[in-house]
Amino acid sequence: MALLIVKLLHLAGFAGCIGASLWKNALLRRPSVEGPRLARLVVLDKVSGLSAVLILATGFTMAGWLAKPTEVYVTAWIFWVKVGLFFLASAAVLTSKPVLKRARAAGRLVPTPRLRVIFVFDALSILAVAAMGRWVATMLA
Repeated sequence: MALLIVKLLHLAGFAGCIGASLWKNALLRRPSVEGPRLARLVVLDKVSGLSAVLILATGFTMAGWLAKPTEVYVTAWIFWVKVGLFFLASAAVLTSKPVLKRARAAGRLVPTPRLRVIFVFDALSILAVAAMGRWVATMLA
């Protein structure tokens, strides 16, 4: 039962991350983000951050104790690619925090190409990590 709850929380984390990432990218397509859209962008950024922490905590719990034996994970190259991509995407998004903080204080964000690339990379990465996670969960014995 504990494994089922942790898996559901893990999936909820991915749903939050994917949804927030896609929505952030949609908001950043505009030349300028202001008012309620900027507030929504800030909230979505917090949702994706909390979702990432949930993914990390539940993933660590499954790999360490609840799912397959830990050796299955640590000896699989796909697991390490998944973990590496997750951390790269998380690190990239962390670089956007000061930009969003300044934009919130100013009441306006003019998305730069760099910021757009960061958020597109984040969205594509989380989709790839989810796909790799599904492969790890079903294919590794």
